[in-house]
Amino acid sequence: MEEIVNEPNVEYKKRHFTVAEYLEMEKASQEKHEYFQGEIFSMAGASTNHNEIFTNLFLEIGGKLKGKPCLTYGSDLRTQITANGLFTYPDISIYCNGLNQSNIDEESFVELPVIIEILSPSTRDYDRGHKFELYKDISNP
Repeated sequence: MEEIVNEPNVEYKKRHFTVAEYLEMEKASQEKHEYFQGEIFSMAGASTNHNEIFTNLFLEIGGKLKGKPCLTYGSDLRTQITANGLFTYPDISIYCNGLNQSNIDEESFVELPVIIEILSPSTRDYDRGHKFELYKDISNP
């Protein structure tokens, strides 16, 4: 029998969550969510145009990195920005010389050298503004 997971979308706005609560909810969720300063945000689905851009970029970049120590990952890989506490799922991320696992979650990764966000009308301002500022806090070894 399939387990039904009810998303507590309305409750997200009613209280602040700890990182541990967010990660536990994310494990049980069938949808992806961002986490920042105690708040949890549902991530929007992608349009056909978004998916076409993603596929073209992913294949092109992957081809260019073939034989190099860098790997390209899609939006199912969770990134943690340790300096500011953001947990998010970039459209494309590139890690070189292996993944750098988070100290607090084995399914989140840190210190990535390249993030690519595909802009859409609904996320463009956030991706270019506040999220871009949060991404600038990434420290690379």
